[in-house]
Amino acid sequence: MANEDSTRMLGKLLYVLKRLSYEWYCSKLCHANFNDFNNAHLPVFMSIGTKGISNSKLAANLSITKQAASKVIKELEEIKLVRSEKCSTDARSMMLYLTDDGISFYEHIKNQMMMLEEEYKKVVGAKNYENAVDVMLKLIDYHEHLNKAVLN
Repeated sequence: MANEDSTRMLGKLLYVLKRLSYEWYCSKLCHANFNDFNNAHLPVFMSIGTKGISNSKLAANLSITKQAASKVIKELEEIKLVRSEKCSTDARSMMLYLTDDGISFYEHIKNQMMMLEEEYKKVVGAKNYENAVDVMLKLIDYHEHLNKAVLN
């Protein structure tokens, strides 16, 4: 064990990247008018996008339950970033849309994320960055399939 390079330990790398990403989110994405917005809201909020999405499709896209999506949606509605309406073609389904404030905040987050991507590309090179994204997508796919296998 003494020969192991602790700087390359996966557990440590994931922990440090998560912590540093959280600090970046807090410094760049926090918005004075939306103090109750938190990192748990980010994937759901950004997945709604400027065109809207059904609650079912949102949950499926994020591999979360409809109940988990609904909980976050309710919180986003309370801070006036999201609104929901019954779907015009399926009354059982709810459509989710960003409010005007939500759209402004969405654009703010999108711009900050694009700037971070450009910084990452400067640090590691565009090709390495794209390869890293491809690897992360494969790891996510692996874990999603593993989780489905455990549930079945």
